[in-house]
Amino acid sequence: MKKLVILTLVIVSFVIGVTVEAGKPLPSPERNVVGYGQDLVIVPDLGDGVRLGGELVWSEIVQIKEATFLKPHIVDLNLREGDSLVLRSQSGRVVEVLTGRGPNDLGSFWALSAFGEILHLELHLSHGYAKAPFTIDQVIVGDVDLFGTGDEQGESICAPADFEDVVCYDGDPGKWATVMASVGVMSVGSNPTTGVWCSGSNVSPNNYVMTNWHCVPDAQPCTNAEFVFKYYNTTCGGSTTTPDWESFHCDQTVAESPFVGCDATLSSLDFTLSSVIGDPASTYGWVTPDSNPLTDGEAIYIVQHPDGRPHEITHGSGADVDVDGTVLRYYDTLDTEGGSSGSPIYRESDNKMIGIHHCGGCDTPGVGNRGMLMSDIYPLIQEFLCSAEVEIVPASWEGLAEVDGNGNTVIEPGETWQFIPRVTNTACATEATAVAADLQAGTASADISLVGANADFGTVAAGTTAPSFSPVQFTVELSAACGETVAIDMVNLVATGVGPFPGTNDYLTRTLGELVYTTVFLEDFSAGIPADWTIVDGGSSTGGVHTWTDTNPGNRSLPLTEPFAIMDSDEAGSGESQDEELISPVIDVTGFDNVTLQFSHDFNWYSGSTDEQADVDVRSTATGGAWVTVANYSGADTSGTVTVDLTAYAAVDLQLRFHYYDASFDYWWAVDDIYLLGDNGFVCEPYGGLFSDGFESGDTTLWYWASP
Repeated sequence: MKKLVILTLVIVSFVIGVTVEAGKPLPSPERNVVGYGQDLVIVPDLGDGVRLGGELVWSEIVQIKEATFLKPHIVDLNLREGDSLVLRSQSGRVVEVLTGRGPNDLGSFWALSAFGEILHLELHLSHGYAKAPFTIDQVIVGDVDLFGTGDEQGESICAPADFEDVVCYDGDPGKWATVMASVGVMSVGSNPTTGVWCSGSNVSPNNYVMTNWHCVPDAQPCTNAEFVFKYYNTTCGGSTTTPDWESFHCDQTVAESPFVGCDATLSSLDFTLSSVIGDPASTYGWVTPDSNPLTDGEAIYIVQHPDGRPHEITHGSGADVDVDGTVLRYYDTLDTEGGSSGSPIYRESDNKMIGIHHCGGCDTPGVGNRGMLMSDIYPLIQEFLCSAEVEIVPASWEGLAEVDGNGNTVIEPGETWQFIPRVTNTACATEATAVAADLQAGTASADISLVGANADFGTVAAGTTAPSFSPVQFTVELSAACGETVAIDMVNLVATGVGPFPGTNDYLTRTLGELVYTTVFLEDFSAGIPADWTIVDGGSSTGGVHTWTDTNPGNRSLPLTEPFAIMDSDEAGSGESQDEELISPVIDVTGFDNVTLQFSHDFNWYSGSTDEQADVDVRSTATGGAWVTVANYSGADTSGTVTVDLTAYAAVDLQLRFHYYDASFDYWWAVDDIYLLGDNGFVCEPYGGLFSDGFESGDTTLWYWASP
């Protein structure tokens, strides 16, 4: 049954500015806010699902009038193999297909944005569930003024404004290529939750996106950010945008240099280079960063999303360009606005990327709009870029499909599967001909036999990815054991006159069987710190901001979803000390072969005070009731999602402790999305035998449980 949920757009005023903490300033340049958090509670009732063939389909439509996009926050996604959650935009385009526990196995995360005021949700199930396999607790709603004329804050416009629609240059192949590979960068802030917009570009055939560090800071993984392609006005000087955009999750940060000030130095180049989940380069291409320095007098142009608007372009004559050491300054005709941070800057004469924009200043003598020179950044990112000569590298495979098996979408002993290998020619300009490779079982692989393992790719143009002409099949021998890994290597990569190139061990890996996770415990602090958690305030002062809290007293914009738990030593002020404990209730984690702790956090370390420590501890009868440290953070900033094996400590009375100590006027430690996951190892359903849930292979009679 398809349901329609219609909500009213609620806008909360929010301004991003420079953050100053109790005498220790942290630089925080402005970014453009394009959306605001709004509560949205969706718990799928599987009893409302509709049988379509051999699966149950539950669907719901969310509509928020006048929203320009909807970006939902998914909580505790936990799907069996073969099941999926499909998100569609207003146009019906598939935004993303979510499986398992989502990108990077996070479980809780911000999904990609659906363009328009409608979000379609479709849950496709072929297994039974004791509870809903996901929920949604909030959504970022695109600002109705996203396509407006802009606000005054953060502008660097020298009248008259010189912005042009990028489609005005669709007849210029060189400039249109830079436009297609340039992106919008949407990241999720907090306090309150917001969609924050910058600009960027895909700089590699291997899909690495560059933007400012202050737009996507050093979070690992960086799934709170997405890269938006194909968003521009469709006519020159018009107001009708592309009917939909396409976006990709940020995956991992691979190179970076922090923002310290608007006048960049070699140690503060304000850039982040991140890998991407997916392959946008195959559709939208990539730009060429130039290692040759720009010189005074060379004309440049900037492709950007000023004020979050659809892609626009500004040009600057050579007279407006000043290369000032490590600072690139540009005046008069080169306008920018909030949302332009991270914009690629190109040389007019050859369309190569010679810098990235990050600060305004416009016509102020000696200041100007400012950016970083690509010639300074290039040595830090060269290994991720295109190559001067032909170089063939393995690219992600596609089309993994069952040829002969029990139909449960899990690779198991006795079954035959196939996939299509792909390779990329990372050369900047030279095509490769007669490209070929061999596929073989890895040395540590379960027993398999391969058919069609000599892959031919034909001619592969520079910077492009090509599939093999025919699929590769592999059969898992009956002697293979459940839980073993199928590993297939790609070797002997060659092209006419060049190669062999280094291949990839474990090009395709799959574990035989399915690992079914049970969420034993989840605390995301969505209702604040619960009453059954214990806070121990052992510092020199008590209460308020001096111990663990869910109020975010320092208004930190972190890669977490507010509310979260934070101990903010800086906000507590000078002259105080912290020895603070946040202790979970007792949790029964018995009945599982394996128990895993997963949590997200942001530890910001301050070098100018005491050597603050952050410990993750556990205790149970298995530890004799003593606290045992399973993770420690000190001496450097760190953030992201962490997993820790707690199997050795599993008991009926397991407790977790987040202990922040040896701190005095330091910075902070914040934690969120704390999971305890249990599993009983990999489970296989013998080919031709009984399914693990008791149904005969090929039986289309399935059972489903509605959420409690």
